[in-house]
Amino acid sequence: MALVPMQRLARYLQRELSELYSPGEIVALSRLLLHELRDGLPTMVATGKCNHLSATYRRAASFFMNEGGGDTPFFRPESVACESFIMDDGGRDTPFWDVGKVAAVVEVVERLKTGEPMQYIVGRTEFHGLMLKVTPDVLIPRPETEELVEWVLDELPPGKLKLLDVGTGSGCIAITLGKRRPESEVYACDVSERAIAVARRNAHENGVNVHFFVQDILTPLAVSPSISNPVASGITGSTTCKGASPAVGSTPAFEDGSFHAVISNPPYVLETEREQMEANVLHFEPSEALFVPDSTPLLFYERIAHLSLGLLGEGGLLFFEVNRNKGEEVRAMLYERGYRDVELRSDMAGNPRMVRAIKQ
Repeated sequence: MALVPMQRLARYLQRELSELYSPGEIVALSRLLLHELRDGLPTMVATGKCNHLSATYRRAASFFMNEGGGDTPFFRPESVACESFIMDDGGRDTPFWDVGKVAAVVEVVERLKTGEPMQYIVGRTEFHGLMLKVTPDVLIPRPETEELVEWVLDELPPGKLKLLDVGTGSGCIAITLGKRRPESEVYACDVSERAIAVARRNAHENGVNVHFFVQDILTPLAVSPSISNPVASGITGSTTCKGASPAVGSTPAFEDGSFHAVISNPPYVLETEREQMEANVLHFEPSEALFVPDSTPLLFYERIAHLSLGLLGEGGLLFFEVNRNKGEEVRAMLYERGYRDVELRSDMAGNPRMVRAIKQ
């Protein structure tokens, strides 16, 4: 009996990528790629570039057609002329492998061999149950950031809240909070206009209201106690995304003390830690979202903590994702700045990765 697409694909990826990925990673890659192939060819794969007569393509086609030369054919002889390969998909003779799909798999594998992350190749990833677009303009969301979001959701009080995500990137934190707490007013900023454009699209595609704006957090943030509703006032240039795709906005003016929580996963990798990083991160993900100078490792934490003293109301919450080697330093800094009940929490891998503080 012929193998179903998932088994066939996993075996091929195992053969081609076993030196780069663990068996568990191969299975995860197979599921993600198969999902893309079922929906159509991966959106970021340039399918026209593959030479269908190349040795790489012919080896792949042979594998998918006949299990690498074995006695398990799964194509109809009459379809060979149009290069359409047929396999037994769950007991049904259903067309699946064709020229386009084989070419797409070959190209994905070749790009994976360079270290390019799968998420960038297919152009999206899953985060907290949501599908998000990712490009090289934004970091790929990590599982530990999901844990941070879970902690935020557990700590937020009920009711309509005002939340701010600093350094939003793909928008994963802000969009998840907006999705899980739709009654709340969610703001998100990033220094990169391209990142904001990606985040806006993700909010739009997930049907979530988020007010995005471009902001270098190391420069002054407009805070005005006279504006009680920055969206309704018409003074702000922030963009609200839900069911529409407005242009990237400018910095909104905020009411002092009006936020219930500020959340940030800022750059925290030291320059001297570059050599310890995996090549796929170092060579493909945006360095400006990763690194801080060794001389000022808490640069962004100190700045955001300072700004949050003005933005947060009494009892407001401040959450950080942190460098696992700097958690205690961040914790001590927050106490020095007057925050209370500062807690450092470890992620599932046992690394001290998250901090929560409460404004006095």
